Amino acid sequence: MKQIDPNHYLGQIVNSLELEIAFNYGVLNKLIVKCASWYMRKKTKKFLNFEYTEKPIVPPKANKTKKYLLYLHIPFCKTLCPYCSFHKFKFQEEQAREYFQYLRKEMSLIKSLGYDFISLYIGGGTTTILPDELIKTINHAKELFNIKDVSCEADPLIDDDMVALLSKNVDRLSVGVQTTNDELLKKIKRYKKFGSSKMQLENIKKAIGKFPIVNLDFIFNLPSQTEQMLEKDLEIILQMNPEQISFYPLMYSPSVKKRIEKNLGRLDTDNEVKFYNIITDTLKAKYNQISSWTFAKKDIHTFDEYVVEYNEYIGLGSGSFSFIEDTLYINTFSLDKYKQYIKTGKLSLERFKKYKQCDIVQYQLMLDLFSNNITADKYKKNKFLFQILQLLGIVKKDTYTTTQFGKYLLLILMKEFYIGMDFVRETSRLRIKK
Repeated sequence: MKQIDPNHYLGQIVNSLELEIAFNYGVLNKLIVKCASWYMRKKTKKFLNFEYTEKPIVPPKANKTKKYLLYLHIPFCKTLCPYCSFHKFKFQEEQAREYFQYLRKEMSLIKSLGYDFISLYIGGGTTTILPDELIKTINHAKELFNIKDVSCEADPLIDDDMVALLSKNVDRLSVGVQTTNDELLKKIKRYKKFGSSKMQLENIKKAIGKFPIVNLDFIFNLPSQTEQMLEKDLEIILQMNPEQISFYPLMYSPSVKKRIEKNLGRLDTDNEVKFYNIITDTLKAKYNQISSWTFAKKDIHTFDEYVVEYNEYIGLGSGSFSFIEDTLYINTFSLDKYKQYIKTGKLSLERFKKYKQCDIVQYQLMLDLFSNNITADKYKKNKFLFQILQLLGIVKKDTYTTTQFGKYLLLILMKEFYIGMDFVRETSRLRIKK
């Protein structure tokens, strides 16, 4: 079985003995979070206002000195979860098989611009909706590029055949669990789709130990979720013993918010910080916290968020995002337009946004704080900034590492950023209908 390079993730791993106990969320902390959230929401609205163009968009040719990640999007699901804001369509087999063919052709188009990739990340939708097409696509990527590791998202419908197929081709499998409470699973429309929590966990156990890394994704602060429900999730996770765990706060676009409140009840952030402290305090004995929401066993350093590990990446497939040099690109969300682009030998890029260097530095600082990837050398010109961050309790005074309060603050800021991205997806899909 292939071994992940232990130095793949370059952030600072914080020893569990050095982690602070649950921080006191006082008036000043609340004020900092409220002001930072407002600022992030305002910035995100401005920075994610993309330009449309009728002319074909071509990214710059590859820089041979840089390392790039390749992201592939599979936008199909058999049933659509009410809380999910990602770009997806109801599954139709013929349409999906045709899509995979065009996705492989699009890889050849990006290859012609000189791009090579060392990592491949596959997301959805449901990436494993057609396992045979998925494997063909991974193998094609490995033929074209110098791929060293493959991360793939998956749902809990895992069987022995799928494990045997994927374990030969995937290094990190990330499985969406969300919650182990059956009543919550029913409310978020996953019980009927994937079965009871017991059934899902039995399926997932088939994968643990068969891949170098299995990551389990959970959501916390769902409406009607109680402290006892969360503690039960954590108890079961520790028994399952996966290599990596990600605990995301509930995130939603405006229309998804309405669906969530209809199915689950009123959204409330009052419990968010309390739940976050329970998560970090419970997991610290067995796991290192390698970002605000990702925890890994002490010998696993591979990260969960590809936008953090790689400054620049290319996204292929309908609805994918790319960031190259100073520009963020979005591919068309329309499947018909996507086919037309690829048929005529063009990439499916449809919109873009250029950023100033100061904006990029701010964004990179946020990602570095989020992933505890701060070094004195990297920010030696920003000593005054770090004095302010230390004064506010976001960065430790003796080092550049993020405090537990800082980790929570960065979790909130990243949540705001991803809500902004979800809004872009939502408005893009409305444009298709129009």
